[in-house]
Amino acid sequence: MTNKKLIITTGTILVNKNIENVFDFFADPGNDHLWRAEINQSNVDGQLQSGVTVSEYSYLSKKAPDNLVLLKCILFDKNSIATFETPDNANFYLKSQRQVKAVADNITEIVYTLEFDPAIVKFALGFALPKFIISLKANADIKKYLRKLKIILEKNENV
Repeated sequence: MTNKKLIITTGTILVNKNIENVFDFFADPGNDHLWRAEINQSNVDGQLQSGVTVSEYSYLSKKAPDNLVLLKCILFDKNSIATFETPDNANFYLKSQRQVKAVADNITEIVYTLEFDPAIVKFALGFALPKFIISLKANADIKKYLRKLKIILEKNENV
């Protein structure tokens, strides 16, 4: 998707957990509803690996309360990176990249990057917003999501 002006936002946070546990939870879109406020449910169609498809249902607005986005895992490297992207025929482009890196034995850096078509905001709201406002909101949201993810990962013994 190079012909449209995308919103690109990245957030980084350190988590006091080992890389394997962090990756297993963070890379799995089936867990997104626990740390991303707009996600109603995500279903992964098979084992998490390159080629697997994801059905993501999200609350965008009252106009789009259970919006379905289909994603495909286009890159998967265990304990390193998982990247999901909409297919070419999707109404709106979305790419989600989830990276982890061990900083120490029980400290893992998480890098979460989202790229999306700002037209989805117009679809959800019924009117367009300036790109800089969408970017400000997306940057604030990604920071909030990562703080929530950190709390979940560090408090849960099973993660």
